[in-house]
Amino acid sequence: MKREPILWAMAGCIILICAARQVLSQEIILTEKGTSSWTVSPLSEDEQVLFASAELSRYLQQISGASLPVNPARPALSGKSVLIGLKNDIPAHLSAKLPEPKPGYNGYRIVVSADPEQILIIGDDGPGVIYGVYALLEKLGCRWFYPQQDPADREVIPSQERIVLKEEAWGEASPIRYRIANGTAWFFNFDFSHALKQLDWAMKNRYNGMGWQAAASNSLRSLTMQYRDMEDAGLMDALRKRGMFLHGPGHGFDQLLPTDDYFADHPEWFGMREGKRVPQQFTGAQFCWSNPGARRQFVRNAVDFVQEAKEMLIFSVSPFDGGMACTCPECTKAGSSNLLLQLMSELIDTLATVRPEVLVETLGGYNPVKEPPTDKEAIHPHLRIIWAQWGRFHGVGYSDPAYDSSNLDAWREAARGGLTVCQYYPDNFAEPWVMGPFTVAMESDRDYFLKNRIDAVYMLMWAPGYWWNHGLNAYLGGRVFYDTQLDPFVEIEDYATHYFGAEAGPLLAAYYQGWARNIGLSYRIRSGHATDQDRAQLALERRQFIDPAVKAAENKPLLAHRVGKVAKLHSLAEKIAETHAYKQRIRELRKNGSFGQAAALLEEARRKVHDTMYLFYVLGGLNQGLMDSNEVPSFIKMTVQDWLEEEETLIGSKSRNIPGEAPPPSETNMLPAEVTQ
Repeated sequence: MKREPILWAMAGCIILICAARQVLSQEIILTEKGTSSWTVSPLSEDEQVLFASAELSRYLQQISGASLPVNPARPALSGKSVLIGLKNDIPAHLSAKLPEPKPGYNGYRIVVSADPEQILIIGDDGPGVIYGVYALLEKLGCRWFYPQQDPADREVIPSQERIVLKEEAWGEASPIRYRIANGTAWFFNFDFSHALKQLDWAMKNRYNGMGWQAAASNSLRSLTMQYRDMEDAGLMDALRKRGMFLHGPGHGFDQLLPTDDYFADHPEWFGMREGKRVPQQFTGAQFCWSNPGARRQFVRNAVDFVQEAKEMLIFSVSPFDGGMACTCPECTKAGSSNLLLQLMSELIDTLATVRPEVLVETLGGYNPVKEPPTDKEAIHPHLRIIWAQWGRFHGVGYSDPAYDSSNLDAWREAARGGLTVCQYYPDNFAEPWVMGPFTVAMESDRDYFLKNRIDAVYMLMWAPGYWWNHGLNAYLGGRVFYDTQLDPFVEIEDYATHYFGAEAGPLLAAYYQGWARNIGLSYRIRSGHATDQDRAQLALERRQFIDPAVKAAENKPLLAHRVGKVAKLHSLAEKIAETHAYKQRIRELRKNGSFGQAAALLEEARRKVHDTMYLFYVLGGLNQGLMDSNEVPSFIKMTVQDWLEEEETLIGSKSRNIPGEAPPPSETNMLPAEVTQ
């Protein structure tokens, strides 16, 4: 009888040992102490599969120091291998291990198996398999928040002697087919070095196309010449190896019917303004879209270019930026939107005979085609529209009842071949200089996309000097429009923890989430409407978040560099808000007739504004992506400083009138055409 407890105890030990072995068997060791017995094995010679395999091997070595060789031959489907391939490459017995595919585009599936020890990374297509590799690396702690344009701010790559993965399976795909990044270096006169870095960053963050904004015809470089420049710089090769596509050339009508080539012989082809035919330039007009000869020549030139541009999938071509429509009697009668879509229909039919796979897209909702077309029967069933709202307030999104979506809805209905929505999340030219995350708008906009089956998002990043400042919104936008289940507020926490470190990260996560939920603060700081409450809020945030984060990172140079960027921009926000207080007090004194006090305060305000402008210049000169140096002496000076001269004149004339100002941003809902008129 006494042996029974011993037997039960032995049985219990055996069960515990078996359970422990089972737990251990649910993990695999990929590398240990700088060595690995694993190989990376591409399942085919597909260009994107080989690129994905090389990326995995490269980053695993950076993480652990271990070299996992890429075996380009067909692998033995056993042993310790990371098998990488397309869904049609994988044998049936391994395919059965994969989870069910997610519906959508550019999908991937990953299986980490402990028995046998294997990892499967399988893509629905080329981009999908590359995303799968990056998804696995993200499990290990890798992050790619910003393009590598700041030499002092490297990618977030952990250092681990021992890489251990748990047995699991997962996958993802996007319901949004085209996700286009228009990086700052892809505008006008290319910065090819940064363009390549932005392309690499975009792919890692689930974009699948790059937007190109061509230089205007006065650059004396044709679209074909500009495309060949991109090829020579290696950008087209970089797109191909990733399975990405090219979208563009944007505002290019002046390039496809150049004034210098045709105006002398065919002035009737060009637009009328104030009764005269004028060139296609900012102070001129669009060409005459009602003229059959002009349309035929435009279409011939466009088709010739597209035949040259082999990586072009979406030929997105629009009227040159800022130009009014032709006002000849025929154009006025037909209406600019109707004529533009007729022109595009002719282009689609002609292009289909030589490159039927290319999608044709043009502008809608933006000057000179603000209003939707009235002749809906004439809209080509394959025509795409790119719609944009420049000057939008991001406190509400497209699906919010407070948002007037009538123009967007009308152009969506006109876009029979699909709609691309241009998002200005990462644009500091139209949006605030010190920008919070636009996560409220992202969630609402994404709901609108999914409800209305919008198939393309276009992320416009401008101006070049702001690339770090607006980079968080560009990062979040790429990820949440690929994986539409992601919570962007949770992604802010992930960003802060990985980028700023374990101590400063939680502080700055709370800081950014606060700005995201109070996005009006960003706009009030830019627009001149900052309040005493805003200034108190900025001071509180410095005490609660900024100063403690700086302290937490002070002995870690890389983290200190990163936290320092946030601190610099917060200081700028405080200084801008302080200048608003001076302007508000001076105007109140003048309104009450206290001109002497107003004049004295104006002199004090000059010193404050000078300090603020100096900080703008300093931030631009750092070349850290915080501020665009070219905008400081122009647009920024006009907003931040020029009111001083106006007030000096009004004080001198003893005027009590308060100059009219734009309403607070939350009360505006400008369409781009209204901004450019």
